[in-house]
Amino acid sequence: MKKSVGNYISKRNTDKFSEIDFHDFLDMVQSGLCDEEIANELGVHKGYVEKLKDEIKKDYDIR
Repeated sequence: MKKSVGNYISKRNTDKFSEIDFHDFLDMVQSGLCDEEIANELGVHKGYVEKLKDEIKKDYDIR
């Protein structure tokens, strides 16, 4: 099943990522793109990328 970032953070009362694929986002992070590059690629603000990365780290205990 394909998860979208929108589904992941819908609990946090935002729909900014509703059209972004969760796996694509993680691929960009893992490939070493900086937050600004990811934000530009996805068409969102850099702050949203930072927030999402922080939430993922908390929820999945990633360091």
